[in-house]
Amino acid sequence: MPAHIAIVSAEPEYWETLSAILSDCGLRTTRCETLEAATKLFSQQHFDVAVCEDALPDGDFRKLIAEMRRSRMWAPVVVVSRFDDWGSYLDAMIAGAFDYVAFPPYPREFERAVAAALAEARSNRKAAVRAAA
Repeated sequence: MPAHIAIVSAEPEYWETLSAILSDCGLRTTRCETLEAATKLFSQQHFDVAVCEDALPDGDFRKLIAEMRRSRMWAPVVVVSRFDDWGSYLDAMIAGAFDYVAFPPYPREFERAVAAALAEARSNRKAAVRAAA
């Protein structure tokens, strides 16, 4: 079964662009338009990676990361933003994002970020299984 990626974005342009890139890579995507919807959906099903717009109507990626940690439904978060500057990148990394990609993304750069996040998610799952054994 292909990896499942949540795209948390209120912007149709973000969703369409990111979903097309990921679909071309054989990945399944589900869109959430708000952080509230994402949190609810994450509690109902498993996602391997979350791709989150930097700002949403009900908060930002920091709120998503904090909620995921609090509820232990962790998946690596790739932040997508129209800001392509070092300060925004550092803010995302300090907040706990796995990676940060400017929008519109270069498809290969975005694919690389999601592939690395998927590898991290798989590694974390393997470590959790070993720890539980």
